[in-house]
Formats: sequence, C-alpha cells, structure tokens
Amino acid sequence: LGLLFIFATVLIIYYKQISEGYEDADRFKIMHKVGLSDKEIHKTINSQILMVFFAPLLLAVIHLIAAYHLIDLVIVSLSSSGQAMFVYTFIISTIVFALIYCLIYFITSHTYYKIVTQRN
Repeated sequence: LGLLFIFATVLIIYYKQISEGYEDADRFKIMHKVGLSDKEIHKTINSQILMVFFAPLLLAVIHLIAAYHLIDLVIVSLSSSGQAMFVYTFIISTIVFALIYCLIYFITSHTYYKIVTQRN
C-alpha cells in the first residue's frame, strides 16, 4: 500500500511538471532569445523541479521527527525492539523513498528540459 501511494505521488508530480513544461516552453524560448544560455535554463529547471519533488519528502521527514516520541511509545508497547526498530525503519524508508524520488526527478528534469528547449 505504501508503494502504491509513493508511486501515485511521484506520478502526479511528474505529470504536473511535464504539463507545466509545455506551458513554460514559450517563456523559455523568449528568455533564450533575450540571452539566457542553455546552462542557465538547465539550472533554472533543476532548481524548480528540485523544490517541487523534494518538498514532500522533506516535510514527511519533519513530520516523522515531530511525531517520534509518540511513535516510539506505540512501538515500545507493541514490541520489545522499540527504539532501534523505529530508527532503522525510518532510515531505510527514507533512503528508499529518496532514491525513488531521485530517479523520477532526473527523468522529469531531463524531459522538462527537452520540452522547453525545443526551438522550432
């Protein structure tokens, strides 16, 4: 169920960014005509997509850290492994989600760049 939600979230963000790419293509063409280099366009795209992709992951980590004490109490009452199990699960889950987000981020960034740099 968790994987289903993560892929749904990633796909929603991906398609949102791609549709914005088609909307922004004319703006980037105008900026290119007035002197914005391809390197600057690439940097702008990366910073925009980076913020959109990793804000949810960062907020999830902040929420987990804020709820740490309550989660720890529940885990301790249900099992003997307690705090160590929560910390390992938290770290492994965060790494897995970050890797999935990174993969989709690079795919999205590349596709977005191709969309906005098509100069017909």
